[in-house]
Amino acid sequence: MLKEAMAPVIPGLLISFFAIAFGTGLGMTFGVYEDQIKGYLLADVKAHPQIHEQTPENLKKQVGDGWRYIQRAHFHAQGLGALGVGIIVTLGLSWVSIPVKKGLALATGIGAFLYPFCWLIAGLRIAPMGKEAAKRSVDWLAYLSIPLFFGGLMLTLLILFLAWLFPREVPGFLKKFSM
Repeated sequence: MLKEAMAPVIPGLLISFFAIAFGTGLGMTFGVYEDQIKGYLLADVKAHPQIHEQTPENLKKQVGDGWRYIQRAHFHAQGLGALGVGIIVTLGLSWVSIPVKKGLALATGIGAFLYPFCWLIAGLRIAPMGKEAAKRSVDWLAYLSIPLFFGGLMLTLLILFLAWLFPREVPGFLKKFSM
């Protein structure tokens, strides 16, 4: 019974675990190559004097901004991946139909996996584009990934709320979405 209930959400779970693995990989990379990454960011900022004022304070600020954004990729991958796993397991154990489980699990997992790349890409683009342009360059990815993840979260929360309101039986108006 449990195996059948969870089977539809396995692809979404895998994607969420990939987000966690990506975040863990970034963290390990930071531990080994932090100085090299910051050196790359500094060289990249220096290579774009038309974008960045070349004072020591500004160079330090631009490298710091890029480094902070790249770290946010790590934090978001770990956090959203773990939240995604929790949301998807909850969804898998719910009363909703297989297509609804599959769709919401995939949406949640894909959102959890893609959103950290917004920060990683923006962090790497600060030097050639500037901070605001770097963030704008990944807006399309944020506009895709945030609704996927947040929609999966909110709809799973709604499913839990309805299960609490109607603990014995799925309400008639929701029968077409249930198993």
